[in-house]
Amino acid sequence: MPRTSLKKRCIGELYTVLRRRLLARFHRTVLDDDDSLEDAKDSALASVIREAESRRYLFRSPIYRKGKDRFTQDLDLNDDGDDEEDENIEVEAASLPWLNDEEFLQKYRMSRECFDFVLDLIKDHSIFKQLEGKNGCPQTPVVNQLMVFLKYIRTEGSGANGPNQRNTLEIGKGTSGIFCRRVIKAICSLRDRFLFWPNEQERKVLERLTYEEFGFPHCVGIADETLFPLAFEPDSEDAPDYSGRKYGYSLTVMIICDLNKKIRYYLARHPGSAHDNRVYDATSLKKKPEEHFSPMQHIIGDSAFANSPFMVSAFKKGANQDMSYEHEQFNHKLSTLRIRSEHCIGILKGRFPWRRGIRMKVNEKSSSIRRIVRLIDATIILHNILIEFGKEENRAWIDEKDFSDLADGERAPYEDGDELNSTIPGWAPKDERRQQLLRYFKERFFMGV
Repeated sequence: MPRTSLKKRCIGELYTVLRRRLLARFHRTVLDDDDSLEDAKDSALASVIREAESRRYLFRSPIYRKGKDRFTQDLDLNDDGDDEEDENIEVEAASLPWLNDEEFLQKYRMSRECFDFVLDLIKDHSIFKQLEGKNGCPQTPVVNQLMVFLKYIRTEGSGANGPNQRNTLEIGKGTSGIFCRRVIKAICSLRDRFLFWPNEQERKVLERLTYEEFGFPHCVGIADETLFPLAFEPDSEDAPDYSGRKYGYSLTVMIICDLNKKIRYYLARHPGSAHDNRVYDATSLKKKPEEHFSPMQHIIGDSAFANSPFMVSAFKKGANQDMSYEHEQFNHKLSTLRIRSEHCIGILKGRFPWRRGIRMKVNEKSSSIRRIVRLIDATIILHNILIEFGKEENRAWIDEKDFSDLADGERAPYEDGDELNSTIPGWAPKDERRQQLLRYFKERFFMGV
C-alpha cells in the first residue's frame, strides 16, 4: 500500500478512537464522574493525531538512509582558487573532478558546456516551480533532475529502471520517474524552436548546400524509416501488428532530416509491421505538400517509397532481373546523400540507447503510446539541440566532417529555363521527377559529359 494511503487510513482509525473517547468523556461529564487519567489519555491521543497529520510519512525511521550528494560529485570541479603547488599527491588528486570531460560525456551523453546550455533552456519552466498554496518540501534543483533524465535515456535495457537509478545516483526508486516526467515536459516545450520544418528561406539554403556538396538539385531533405524495439509484448488486440521484420515487437518511426543530420520531421505512432510508404502517406508532407515544398523542391528516400513530384526514391531491382547501368548509377548517386540519414539515425540511437529496448508497455489505452511518443519527442529535440550546438567531440556519435556551414541561399543555384527547373504538371506520371533527375545525371555524370 502506498505510504500516503496508509497514512490516511491510520489517521482515520485514530479519529474513530478519539470520537469514542470524547463520547465517553461527555457521559462522564453528565454523570459528574471526574476521571483525570482518562482525560489525560484523550489529550495525548489528540496530540498524536496532530503530530501524524503534520508529518509527510507516518512510518519513517528518523535515521532513514541518505546517500551522498552524487550530483554535486559529478558536477563539482573542486576548484578552490588556490594556485599554490602542493607536494602532497593526495591533496592534488582530491582537487581533480570526479568525472573528467570524457567521462561526463559518456555518462550524460553531452559535454559540460552543452549540458549548461540545455539547463539554461529549461530551468525557468513552470513545471519546476513550487505552486502557491502548496505545502511540502521544495523541489530538487533542476540541474539534478536533468542529470537523472539524461542518465535514464543514455541507459539501455533494465539499467534505466528505478532501482538502478537509485543505486547509481542515490535517489528514491520512484523519484526517477517524477524527475523524468518534469524534464520531458520542459524539453517538449522547446519543440517550436528546435524541431520544425524549414521555411522557404531555409529550404533555399538547404537546396544550395545539397547541390554544392552532392550535386543533387532541389533536394531539401532525406527520408528514412527505422524501428524502435519494444522490450515487452503489447497488451492490446493489435499486438501482432507490432511484430515487424526485425526484433520481437517494435514501433516504426519515419524520420526526415537535412544534410546536416538535423531532424526536420518525424512520425512515430505506427506499429513495427507498418510499411515505410504507408507511414509516409500519413505525414503532413504527403497530405499537404504545398505547405512544405516550393516548386521543384523534393525529398529523397530508398526504394520503399513511392515516387511523386515531392519524393524521389531509388530504383527497385526486379526479381531475377538485372538493373540497368543508368539505374545503378542513379541509385549510387542517391546513396551518397541518403547516407546522411543513416548517420543521423545512428547518432540518435547511439547517444540515447534507451531506444534499443523501450521499457514502456503498450496497451489499449492511447495514453501508453502518447507516453512513448513524448519521450521520443524530447530526445529528438535534444538531438537537434546538440546538432545546433555543434561542439560534441565523441567520434562514435558525430563525425565533424559532416557538418556544413550555411551558405548564401539567395543566389540562384541552377540555370533557368531547363527541364529540371520546370514545375511538374498534375497530370504527369508519379515517376516524372525521378525520370528528370535520371536524365540530368545521365547527361552530367554517367556519360562523362
